[in-house]
Amino acid sequence: MIEECPTVSICIPTFNRAAMVGRAIESALGQTYRNIEVLVVDNASDDNIEDVVASYTDPRLKFIKNPVNLGLFGNFNRCVELSRGEFVHILHSDDYIDPEFTEACVRFFEEHPSVSLTFTSAEMHTPSRTHTVRYAETDVIMPAPEGFRRILSERCFITCPSVMIRRSVYDAIGKYSLEYPYSSDYYQWLKVSRQYDIAYVHDATVHYRQGEHSESYRLLFASPLGYLDTLKIYVQLARDLSGELSDYTDGYNAAVTRFARDCLFAGATRTESMEGFSPSVLLGVALSSWGLAVPKSFGSSLKKAGGFLGILGAGVVIHLPFLRRMAARALASRTEMY
Repeated sequence: MIEECPTVSICIPTFNRAAMVGRAIESALGQTYRNIEVLVVDNASDDNIEDVVASYTDPRLKFIKNPVNLGLFGNFNRCVELSRGEFVHILHSDDYIDPEFTEACVRFFEEHPSVSLTFTSAEMHTPSRTHTVRYAETDVIMPAPEGFRRILSERCFITCPSVMIRRSVYDAIGKYSLEYPYSSDYYQWLKVSRQYDIAYVHDATVHYRQGEHSESYRLLFASPLGYLDTLKIYVQLARDLSGELSDYTDGYNAAVTRFARDCLFAGATRTESMEGFSPSVLLGVALSSWGLAVPKSFGSSLKKAGGFLGILGAGVVIHLPFLRRMAARALASRTEMY
C-alpha cells in the first residue's frame, strides 16, 4: 500500500536544543489542519534530543539525525530534501505556532493559486517583553516583483519561521545558498519574491523567541558575521540584477544605505557584546555597503560622498569607548529594532 503524501511538511531543524524543542513539536502536532508530517531534523547534537522526540507517539512525527553538522542552512536544505508535502514550513526549534497557523496558510494558498510563498504575523518574545509584529491590518498579496521591491525598500519584513513555500519553488530556483551561512534566508526571500507572488497572511501567528540562545543573537549581537554575510548578499544581488539593476535602483540604494546605518547602530550598541571583534569590522562593512549605492545624478553622487564622511565621523564615535557608551545610551530605546 502506497502511503499518501501529506499536504504540508512542518520541518523542525534543531541543534542542541533538547530543552526547547518540545514546544515546537507540540505546536506542530496540535495543528487544526491534520494532513501534515512533522520532521525533526537534528544537526548532530550531543544532547538528549532522541529521548525528547521519543516521548511523542504521534505517527506523523519523524526524527532524523545528521551524522555530521551541516551548518544552519545545510540543515534547512536537508529538511527540504526529506519533506514530502506540497508545502514546506521550516519552524525553528525554539519557536512555535498557533493551532490554526497551518490551516490559515493552506487555505490562503488554495484561494490564491498564484501565490508561492506566505509569511505571517509574529509574536516576538524577548526576555523583557512580548510584542506583536504585523505587516498590515489585512492580508496582502504582492505580485512579482513587487515583493522584491518592498523587501529592498522597506527592510526585510518576513519572519523566517513563519514562511511556508510551495515545494515547486524549491524545485525551480533551488534551496538555501551555502555561500551565506548566516543570512541565506534573506537571499532566498529576495530570489523568490523577484520571480513569484508572495503574500502576508494576517490571521496566522508564529511565536518567535529571541534571546541569547537564538541564532539571531549569535549573528547580530554576539558577532559581526551576520553583517558580513548581508554585505556579500548585496554584492551578489547587484550581479544577479546585472542589466536590470537600473530598474531597481531606488530599492537597492535604500537597502544598502539603510544597512550601512544598521552597521553603525550595531557598532554603537552591540560592540561590547561582540567579544574578540573590533568596531573597525562594522565600520568597514558600513563603508562598503554605502559604496554599493548607485548614484542616479550628480547630486546623488555628492550625497554619496557626504555619506562617506558621515560614516567616518560615526566611526570615531564607535571607536572611542566613552563616546560609544554615550551613543549606546541615546539609542537604548531602539536596541531591539532589528
